[in-house]
Amino acid sequence: MKKTVFKSIALVLVLVMMVSAFTACGTGDNVERPQEAKIKTDIGDVIFTFTYGDLRGVLPGEKLASLFENTNKKTDDKTVSISYYELVSKFGSEEYFDSILNLIPEEDMKKFTSNTKEVLDYYNTLINGIKADSGSVRVSYRESFWINHGDGVVFTDLEGNELEGQKELRAAFRLYADTALKGIGSVLNNRGQDEATDFGADLTNEMYVFGSKTASTLTVADLYTNAETKTYPAYTSLTPTLEFDLDEKGNNAKGEDGEYIFVPTDWYRTVSICVKPEEESVKKAFSVREQDEVLKYFDVAKEYMTVNSFEIAFEPCYITAGINAVSDQMTYCTYDKNMIVTMNITFSGALEKYGTVLVTFPCTDQMVFDFGWNTAE
Repeated sequence: MKKTVFKSIALVLVLVMMVSAFTACGTGDNVERPQEAKIKTDIGDVIFTFTYGDLRGVLPGEKLASLFENTNKKTDDKTVSISYYELVSKFGSEEYFDSILNLIPEEDMKKFTSNTKEVLDYYNTLINGIKADSGSVRVSYRESFWINHGDGVVFTDLEGNELEGQKELRAAFRLYADTALKGIGSVLNNRGQDEATDFGADLTNEMYVFGSKTASTLTVADLYTNAETKTYPAYTSLTPTLEFDLDEKGNNAKGEDGEYIFVPTDWYRTVSICVKPEEESVKKAFSVREQDEVLKYFDVAKEYMTVNSFEIAFEPCYITAGINAVSDQMTYCTYDKNMIVTMNITFSGALEKYGTVLVTFPCTDQMVFDFGWNTAE
């Protein structure tokens, strides 16, 4: 009896599979082709086009293949379009990165500065809109601080003369900094790190600039550029999400050249902004802590050395925002506040012989805001 039941079920399943297969290969009435997504705001995103032949002389085989993975016939005239942000992400740390950039015509490099105001206005509108209309979005955030140890850490006497024993001093400072940062962790957590606000919450003290009703009052005059170091004031890059187009039978569609056809079903935009290393400009988009607020957290390592005072000189600071370009909804915003700090410190214990000295070091305070949108809208 059970065998008869199992055979009947198996027969039904076979029939269902046959009907499904026949339908997929039929007239195509039920084929759902991917819907092409459109960009909501066109602001001249930085995208470069390279030929296979040009890149073949620059990139190693596996890197080249990854760029042209959707290309069947890899002839020298085949092209690939890639955003600058993606270009940096893939190859920025490679020794051949400059060789790739040298393939870009000078006219195309002007894309970095030709629409700076439009990009900044776009960013300001989105980030200020989030802070003003918190009912549509909830915000979570986390903060990180790190010191760039190494040759950038320099010890001098109070007159500015470099001290002997830099290696020993740097080792001691690393130990001190690692210990002190455990204390600083408490101030970094004081804003509810990795906790999200509720929809409708007041974001005045939850988003940069803390205490202000706006998140950015940056103008073009506040931005920094240095073509020699590939530093640009404000630009955007677009990256599509591609899916195979389908033919009437539900198969992956091909064009006349035999290549598969892809449809952009989503567009993701990255906005990159570089702020001048001037306090007046930095404070228009970043929050800066007062000296007394920071100094008390260095007391945890006072058996090694004591911080008497410090001064901050800003380096170019960066803002990077991720945006759904189909809806113009920002998904995250990262602030990298780069600084050169000079501390007046007094050594204790084994290093007491050095007395009171100045130590200068580069460091970064990074704040990341993630935005979750109300899907009910």
